[in-house]
Amino acid sequence: MQDGKEIVVGAAAEKDAPAGNNMERYLEERAKLDSMFEEKFHKFVTVMFTDLKGSTTIAENEGDIVSRMMIKSQNEILLPAVKENNGVFIKSIGDGSLSYFENALDALRAAARIQKDMDALNMSKKFKFPILMRIGMHSGKCVVEEKDIYGDVVNTASRFESAADGGGILMSEDTYNALSDKSEIYCRFVKQVTLKGKRDAFNAYKAFWNPQEIELDKHGKEALPRQEASVPVRSSGISMIIGAAALIVIVLLLTLGSKYFGSAYQTENSRSINDSANSDTTPSATK
Repeated sequence: MQDGKEIVVGAAAEKDAPAGNNMERYLEERAKLDSMFEEKFHKFVTVMFTDLKGSTTIAENEGDIVSRMMIKSQNEILLPAVKENNGVFIKSIGDGSLSYFENALDALRAAARIQKDMDALNMSKKFKFPILMRIGMHSGKCVVEEKDIYGDVVNTASRFESAADGGGILMSEDTYNALSDKSEIYCRFVKQVTLKGKRDAFNAYKAFWNPQEIELDKHGKEALPRQEASVPVRSSGISMIIGAAALIVIVLLLTLGSKYFGSAYQTENSRSINDSANSDTTPSATK
């Protein structure tokens, strides 16, 4: 009875005790919840951001309807590429997008396909201006819910997208290291980038999807820059016009010069002949 009484008294004392006395029990419950949260929501994924370069200028120059058609064409390329490579499309952000993949190679496959299809769209001349997309990727653990993802990995992926070139794919070293097959799509380190809001620089890797650029890069040559606007073409045209105008001026100068100098020569020659004739006739007159 003594033991039983002590047990009852002990249980009653625990029930009546302040909550602080049960801290260890609450910490154990917290640890269990953290473990459940980690297992269910905290996952290692590759986050992919896309964005159209120069879309604000295009909308200003071409109007809202053309801008909306451009985004529609982009989505018709992007959404199937994400889905067919086991990705999850989260949302559109203006003319950009956010998606994630549980496999880094799937993310890279989707990105390469998107850029190839965007290039084909530009070749079709559907729009009178080129549509260039930037793609950035970063891998790591973040909070994954059914319809959204959160965490520093998401922010970093967004920064890599901003650092990418139009028509390019830029990824972090974490994404490159997470690729299960690094030979399927040609990638290499290109530079260190300082990302907005980040203290340390990141190693950046470029994924090459254009066969011509791949061959040039593999042979130790700098990949040819993609034409991002018609400015170089216009500059070339202006140079040709200036060159043609200069040639016309030179021809005119030569033509006018030959006429001037020829006329002067003929005048001088005539004077010489006249002087010679006068010198021949003057003595006979004297005689």
